Amino acid sequence: MNRQLIYKVSGGAVGILIVGSSFLSIRQRKRDKKTSELLTHIKKQLATTANNLDAENAFDIYYLTKVLQNVNGQVIAMSESSATSFAKQIHKSWGAWYEGGDDEDAVYAVFRKLKDKVQVSQVAKAYQSTYNKNLIDTIKNRLSEDEIKIILSIIGEIPNYRTA
Repeated sequence: MNRQLIYKVSGGAVGILIVGSSFLSIRQRKRDKKTSELLTHIKKQLATTANNLDAENAFDIYYLTKVLQNVNGQVIAMSESSATSFAKQIHKSWGAWYEGGDDEDAVYAVFRKLKDKVQVSQVAKAYQSTYNKNLIDTIKNRLSEDEIKIILSIIGEIPNYRTA
């Protein structure tokens, strides 16, 4: 009788442990899922401008090609020589610290002259072909987060493309 009582108590204790651990495991998974969703939402809200810059379609050197494939009308684009000229203006604005540093206002001025995101893409492509450097990476390396925000706000105000 003593053994049966020990087995029953042991079996009940093991059963309670299994049920309890299952309950806690399910509860923890629900918490982890909610935490993951919250962190994902927070990351979207607090994404750094560098990440925003990577996500910006305007700096995609193939953006013009993508627009041409998806738009039925005739898309207005600038000439390669104009894009190269703008790319050179941006490149000339980078200066060494002993020369007074970068001329951010010159960079802003170039982006303010551009009329749509297709032109931004063309300048990024011209910059890469002329200097063998990605314009996005150069901007990230040369400018502060606040200066990048200014460029993004300038680009955010212009349309994606223009048609004739």
